[in-house]
Amino acid sequence: MARLIRLRPGAGAIDGRAVDALVEAMDSGQVVLMPTDTVYGLAATASRVGIESLARVKGRDAGKPVAVLVATPGQGLALFDQPQQGLVRVAKAGWPGPLTLVAEAGAGAPTGMSSNGTIGVRCPDHELVRRLTERVGPIAVTSANPAGGEPLCDLRNWGELTKVWPEARSIDCLVDGGPLPGTASTVVDGSAEPSGMPRLLRAGPIEFDRIVSWWLQVPEDTP
Repeated sequence: MARLIRLRPGAGAIDGRAVDALVEAMDSGQVVLMPTDTVYGLAATASRVGIESLARVKGRDAGKPVAVLVATPGQGLALFDQPQQGLVRVAKAGWPGPLTLVAEAGAGAPTGMSSNGTIGVRCPDHELVRRLTERVGPIAVTSANPAGGEPLCDLRNWGELTKVWPEARSIDCLVDGGPLPGTASTVVDGSAEPSGMPRLLRAGPIEFDRIVSWWLQVPEDTP
C-alpha cells in the first residue's frame, strides 16, 4: 500500500518529515506523487533511470521530454548553456512561479534530461518542492495523469483515477497538498531563435506579453 503524507493547510513551514520521506523514496529509485504550485506531479530523480520510471508509470514513450524542477532561479539557470540575457531576465522575474523555460542544455544539466539538445526547467512557488530540490538537486517531473489525460488537481480523486490508470498503483509515496489551482505552467522556448525573441510553446497563468516585456526589459506600465 502506498504511503500517504498529508500536508497541514496553513501550517506554515513544511514538516521536515515529509521532505525526509520523499528524499528516502527518490533515493531508492521510486516515483512519488506530490503537489506543486499548479497541478500534482509525478517526480523522480533527474536521470535516465528516473525518466524511464516516470514513463512506465505514465504509460508513454520514455523519449518524450519531461521538465526539471529546481530550488532557485540560480540553480535553474545553471542547467542552460550560456543563456541569453533576455532568458536570464525572464527567469529572475518569473521564478519562482508557474513558468517553464526551454533552452539549450549546458554541461551541468542532468544526464538523460536533454531532448534535442534542449532542457525544460521550472522553479515552482511551492515550499515542499523547493526544499526537496535543495536536498536532492534538480528532479524530473511530469503531470500526475495517464498519457493524454487531464492533470490531477485534487488527491480526493485519486481512487477513481487509479481505476482507469492501473500503472499508478505502483507509486509508493503520495503527498496530499489539498486542492491545487489546476492550470499547468506557461512554457516558453528561450533558445537562440533567429528573431532573437522567445517563443510561446504553451499558454498558462503568466501571459506571454508579460514574458516578452521581461525579455526586452520593458517596464510593465509602459503604454
